[in-house]
Amino acid sequence: MIGGISTLGSMLQTGWQIQSMQTQMNRLTAEIASGRKADALGPLGGNAALLYQLHAQSDQQTTLQTTVTNALGRLEATQTALSAVGASVQSIANEALTPDSSSGQGQAVLANEAQNSMVQVISQLNTQYEGSSLFAGDNTNTAPMQSADAAGGPVATLNSVLATAVSAKGGPLSASDISGFISGPNGLASVFNDTNSNPALNYSGSFYAAPDDGKPTTVLIGATQTLQYNVKGNQQGFRDLMQGLSMLTMLSAPSSQLDSSAKAALQTQASALIGQAQNELTAQQGLLGVTQASLQNVADQQQAAADATQKQILGFEQADTTADATTLSTLQTQLQATYAITAQISQLTLTHYLPTLLG
Repeated sequence: MIGGISTLGSMLQTGWQIQSMQTQMNRLTAEIASGRKADALGPLGGNAALLYQLHAQSDQQTTLQTTVTNALGRLEATQTALSAVGASVQSIANEALTPDSSSGQGQAVLANEAQNSMVQVISQLNTQYEGSSLFAGDNTNTAPMQSADAAGGPVATLNSVLATAVSAKGGPLSASDISGFISGPNGLASVFNDTNSNPALNYSGSFYAAPDDGKPTTVLIGATQTLQYNVKGNQQGFRDLMQGLSMLTMLSAPSSQLDSSAKAALQTQASALIGQAQNELTAQQGLLGVTQASLQNVADQQQAAADATQKQILGFEQADTTADATTLSTLQTQLQATYAITAQISQLTLTHYLPTLLG
């Protein structure tokens, strides 16, 4: 009976050892596969709070990195759109200065190209980045610019202003009328500086359709730090550009509205205004470039900080896979030996034991 109890106890102890080794082997296998300790907090004791703090810090860094990276992407896309606007405007500016563009047929061609350029500029100002508008300020879900031929949009507004001026004079405008047509009460300039007595004809509405809170775009770059930039389709550079292009599109007006001298005056003033707009937009790109450089510097600093945090976390959590592999191999050998011993113990029945007593 004592021998039976001893054998049973020995088998129970061996079973416990097998289970313990299997548990250790499962843990080591998981650590080797993931490269992470199965229980990183266990050895830390009172320092476990530090690991929790590091993970919270890492999460915050990831959020800020995502915000800054997105802002850099938006600014890059904005610069690309502005470059496309610049190329389109440069083409029409060059065309407006050629001698051929001063003839009747040349002016008709120039007016058509100006309207195409306006369509291209509007398209660029409606550019989206990852589903949000770039030139609408914080109203990223809104396309900021009306299409050229939209009801109550740019073309309709320009036609209305010109028709009103012609009607007020009672005949076609000439060169002497152009100054008043542009700068007079409810003149063309009133559309682009939002002072027309008819709100429906103002740039904010007929051209730029996004609500504007007057505030710049803000980017969170730290727990309490922000960076701002401002690029909207209703800024002065875009207003001047659109006014200049609008004046060129009017070169296709019939002689019953504008005589040849009026068209020549419009063309001259339009070229000057477009040149001014080009300078303003170049300055705008320069300011955005400064913002980009600042954001890139922030992104680099954040990446360095995130790398340092991850290094600290890995110091607590990274498994020693080489040591784990050695231990796993040793446990496998021990387990095989234990299985062999268990098999031998299981054969020690009474019939095996009696011959030793009688012998």
